[in-house]
Amino acid sequence: MKQLLVSIRRTPYQSLAVFSSLFLTLFLSLLLVFCLNFLYGLLGYVESRPQVTIYFQNETSEPSILKVKNELEKSGKVESVKYMSKNDAYALYKQLNKDNPLLLEMVTADILPASLEIFAKKPSYLPEIASYLNNVTGKDEVNFQKNVVDKLLSLTSVVRTMSLAFFLFLMGSTIIILMTITHFKVALKKEEIELLRLMGATAGYVRKPFMNQAVFLGFVASTVVYSIFAGILFLIYPSMQGYLRGIQSLFVDLGPYKLVVWPLSIVYAGGLYILLTLFGMGIAGFATYFATRKYLTIQRN
Repeated sequence: MKQLLVSIRRTPYQSLAVFSSLFLTLFLSLLLVFCLNFLYGLLGYVESRPQVTIYFQNETSEPSILKVKNELEKSGKVESVKYMSKNDAYALYKQLNKDNPLLLEMVTADILPASLEIFAKKPSYLPEIASYLNNVTGKDEVNFQKNVVDKLLSLTSVVRTMSLAFFLFLMGSTIIILMTITHFKVALKKEEIELLRLMGATAGYVRKPFMNQAVFLGFVASTVVYSIFAGILFLIYPSMQGYLRGIQSLFVDLGPYKLVVWPLSIVYAGGLYILLTLFGMGIAGFATYFATRKYLTIQRN
């Protein structure tokens, strides 16, 4: 470690340039990943809400409503259908307005409509389901949330595409900068490297100090970036709680595992730090390896 710090002090400006480049790349990458996770979490939350809701007229009988429910379930296009009777709606109303006695006195179960809450298997099924419900006898109103889902899907797709393009550009630029700086640092030790090669040193032995320094700077940059990002999150966390009030959790579906992104947890925070550190050390090591490999190949020829 002492030798590593000495080598960094011998080339302070080059080391600062490497650190700055890594810092910018890692900070923006962490920000993009965090925002995408939240967008996917919000998309999953919206899709988990009733996507189509049909309210029935007061005179519509329960058997007629259950018949509609059975037909929807047999269609194969719905994930689930939830029936809410007048009494269920009244119980929910009382729970939501338990602190307002005046509102409770004004409403009875008889004036609240029965309803069906439908969850489609695919967003593409929503228009067809809504069209069918609009023709149902006894329907009062059909609440169709397709626009909300479609807008969030479009936003997520655009952000994902733009983020990927920006990320690839940023990573490519960082690799080029790191390779250029490493070439310069290696050139400063040209005579020392030539002497080592004459003494029989392998390419791996010559490359090792440059790799160690690059990986170390990647680790330091990752830790600094994560610390600053965590501090920013700590400051805006109360505002996020207010904005997301009423949403118990947001998660990203990873197949057999669901990654909870809200509320923020130690598991999620630790996972972000590990991935960020591995990425920072990896990109620094990758650029340094190919820069030294190219230099040593040219020197050998």
